[in-house]
Amino acid sequence: MNFDKKIDRRGSDSEKHNNLKEKFGSDDIIPMWVADMDFRSCKSVVKALKNRAQEGLYGYVYNDKSIYESIYKWQEKRYGWNVKKGSVFLANGVVSSIAFAIQAFTKEKDEIIIQTPVYHPFARVIKENGRKVSANSLKLTDERYEIDFKDLEKRAQKAKMLILCNPHNPTGRVFSQDELERIGQICIDNDILIISDEIHSDFVFDGKKHIPIASLSKQISKRTITLNAASKSFNVAGLMTSYVICENKKLEAIYKSYLKRFELCDNNIFGTVALRSAYESCEDWLDELVKYLQDNRDFACEFIKDHIPILDVKKPEATYLLWIDFRKLGLSPTKLEKFLVQKAKLGLNNGIIFGKEGKGFARMNLGTQRETVKEALANLKKAIDGFLAK
Repeated sequence: MNFDKKIDRRGSDSEKHNNLKEKFGSDDIIPMWVADMDFRSCKSVVKALKNRAQEGLYGYVYNDKSIYESIYKWQEKRYGWNVKKGSVFLANGVVSSIAFAIQAFTKEKDEIIIQTPVYHPFARVIKENGRKVSANSLKLTDERYEIDFKDLEKRAQKAKMLILCNPHNPTGRVFSQDELERIGQICIDNDILIISDEIHSDFVFDGKKHIPIASLSKQISKRTITLNAASKSFNVAGLMTSYVICENKKLEAIYKSYLKRFELCDNNIFGTVALRSAYESCEDWLDELVKYLQDNRDFACEFIKDHIPILDVKKPEATYLLWIDFRKLGLSPTKLEKFLVQKAKLGLNNGIIFGKEGKGFARMNLGTQRETVKEALANLKKAIDGFLAK
């Protein structure tokens, strides 16, 4: 795969590229916001989708055991997790699965812990379902973000659920076994259900290892629902297919019962084809991609360190997202976004949407061609040089 080959995605129904005027007020920007990549998916996935489309029959989907076997094998080979057979079922997306879990396992006004700054739909679906956000803010050190366990233990006394994001979006943390075991024990001690979003698990760098929290012990697994998908890894998010791993039959029954109430058990026929093809045939492609993304990360971090030292970044351990600290510019969130759009010609995610801890930050999507990353950073340097010269 030539990941350097530029692809013009304008006019392709791409959310990332085609609503820039509406979202940012300008079409004349480099879009590096929503987390999808500017690379074509693995050729095996494309071929499988073409073959399925050419059949001309797109009726209701029956998922035979092969798709589940592909998930079991993927989790075992990539993460050493021997998932209990019969504990996987398909869903329509990770965020919607979180929303359904909130409805199925909590009541109105229950407190749900999230570790901010964190993927912004977490807080939104909690609030929109009438529950309360309990923000266990991560602590920013000189090296990286750390979990505030003292605060977590305090919040756990009142909470019913913890939504874990590992690898963490937007900070790029890969939580260690010790950290995960401590989270698990806190949840055991306080009878808290863990919803673990592990959608970025395939993008881990520098020899680090993603550990599914449910793989640590039977006790933790009994109170964990793990959510994952091939959508980020293979750039097939538009096919709206994810999967749920739940090794507790009682929890699984409650969750499925809730889904059946609203007829939410059917899947996208192309999504299942893409998922199976990706996991069965595209591991080498993914390994190449991870190396390319790591090089993008290294280039971006070094460029900022050498040429825009007023900004700060903590080199992400995972994901293709760069969390940039603009606080030394002294701009409000509104003025920061205006500066990035009008002066740097960049469409990034404003950090404030990830929680109050994101004030003064922005998230940059590095899942694109190296030349685009270079152009974006050159734009940013020029804009900041001009800002500082005033």
